[in-house]
Order: sequence, then C-alpha cells, then structure tokens
Amino acid sequence: MKKILAIVLALTLLAAAPLAMADDFNPADYSVAICMDSMNHPVHRIVQLGFLQAAEALGYTNAKVIGTEGGDSSEAFAAAQAFAAEGGNGLLLWAGDSSSYETIASVAYDGVIVGIPHFSHVQEDGSLPEGLVFNMACDPVLYGQQAAELMAATLEGKAGSVAITQNTKNVTENAGSESFRATWAKLAETMDLDEIKLLETELEGGVVDSATAINLAIIQANPDIIGAFGLTGNSPITWADAATKAGKADGEIAIIGMDATEGNLDYLEAGKVLAIVAQPLYAEAYKTMEYLDIIFRGGEVPLWTDLVAPVVTMDGEGENGIAYHRDIAAQVATFFQ
Repeated sequence: MKKILAIVLALTLLAAAPLAMADDFNPADYSVAICMDSMNHPVHRIVQLGFLQAAEALGYTNAKVIGTEGGDSSEAFAAAQAFAAEGGNGLLLWAGDSSSYETIASVAYDGVIVGIPHFSHVQEDGSLPEGLVFNMACDPVLYGQQAAELMAATLEGKAGSVAITQNTKNVTENAGSESFRATWAKLAETMDLDEIKLLETELEGGVVDSATAINLAIIQANPDIIGAFGLTGNSPITWADAATKAGKADGEIAIIGMDATEGNLDYLEAGKVLAIVAQPLYAEAYKTMEYLDIIFRGGEVPLWTDLVAPVVTMDGEGENGIAYHRDIAAQVATFFQ
C-alpha cells in the first residue's frame, strides 16, 4: 500500500507541475475543503475563516466547509471520503489523533493533497503518517511552559490546589498539560510553590454547560483551589462560570485557558480570566491553504512548520493584546452570519 500511495502522490504532484508553468493555470479549476467535526464551534469558525479567506484571496472559488455539526469524528472522516470520491483536490483535515490515518491514506490514494494544521502528527522517525503531505502547529510544549510560568508567578507564596483540564485526550492537549506539569516541577526548585498542589488532569469536554458542571464539581471537591489551566477552547468561560457558581469572586481563581474567541476575550477583559493562550487558529488555516496552492502550482512545502501561540493578557500588545484578536473575532461574527 505504501509503495502504491507513494506512486500516486508522485503522479499527483507531477500532474500539477505543468499547470504551474502554464499561463492559463486557474485556481478555480481546483476543489478545496476544510473538514472538521463540531463545525459551528466558535474556535472552529476561526479556523474556517482563515481557510476560506485564503482560498478567496488566492482565487479558489470552489472552497467549502465539510464535516459534521456534532462531535463524531467518524462522520467528518466520511465527509472527507465523499469529497475525495467527488474529485476533490486539496483538503485541510482537522484531526487530532491516529484514528484519522486510514482516512488520510484513503483520500490521498484518490489524489487529494492532505494537510493538517494544529495537531502534530510527526512520527518518531520524523516522517508523517501515510498520505499526509504536510503538517503545522504551534508548540504545545512551549505554551504549556508559558502558562505554568505565568501561573507560578501569580500564585507564588500561596497555598492551595491548581486544576488542569482537557477537552479530550489528544496529542496536542496531552503535550500541553504534560509541559505545564514538568515546568511547574522545575519552577518549584527555585520558587515558593511548596504549598501548591497540582491536581490530576480531568476531561471537561467541549460542551460549555457540561464542562462548567464538571469544573464546578472539581472546585467543590477541592475548595482550596486557587488556579486552573484549561486546554479546551471554552475553558476560560467554563472555569470562570464554575468559579462564579461556587461563590468565588472574579480573579479569586487564576484561570488560564485556550483560544481568543469573542466570549473568551470578554471574560479576559472583565477580569474573570488571567490569560488566554491564543492558538494561531486563523493563521494556521490560512497557511494551510497557501501550502495547497503552492503544491497545485508544482512547488514544494516543508513537511513540518512551527507556528507561535501568543499568551494574551490585559496589558499585552500586538498579538499578545486583546485588540488584535478582537478584530479576528469580529470578522468571524460577520462572515458566518
């Protein structure tokens, strides 16, 4: 299968090369899509905006969002298969674990160029899974470290517990939470963190109401809680709302969560949240479409690309400030009316 797929991919790229040299190369002849579950999730809308705006800027008039409105990834993978069967050319696949690998290999065999942003799928030998042409993401190890450093600086000398929550067990969030723990242990060697305990990582899920209930239960089970690091896109809201339900004042629990959505930025500006890790959702999707365009034109792209996730605070500037991310959030609201 690997040899056959390699031949197919080689032929696909060679077929694109003459078009790149032709004066009549027309992006409108190519069909591209972004495929993901939970299509209406506010975080996923930012990703979709980046992909669709890049496609428009590059002249791809046949660009669409496919997948499912629910959280069943198998339904999204089925949509990717259907896209390939219809003659699709390029695909941004939103996939966080190895359950996607069979689908990637299958659609690649059908001639679809597949790129995955956000989630690292680099294998131990430095290669990518069969059929995956390129991969990019910000480093969860780095933002886990930055979150731990900010949390430690905020809570140094205090006593209590710090919670860590994830949406699911996936390569990105696992790496982020593990980095937070490792950094905290190292910081404890030189900072006054002896009276602070890191709790076991819990899964809060991606649905706001149920996640808030789970986080409230964590607070009730650990009334001494003074900090929380949430790695899901709703965690600033779910943790802040859980704290309010538990009778905590705004800021009483130092909350660091993921993603610069409109609601999360509101909570940061209101003082309910200490900081937001702004994964480069828009940028990574925009660059994925740019990479597809380069390949269609016969060019080459790197297998792996590093991106940066700024930590946004009230006093931050540029990409570390609220205004920059407010602009992207406003575009999402307008684009998907």
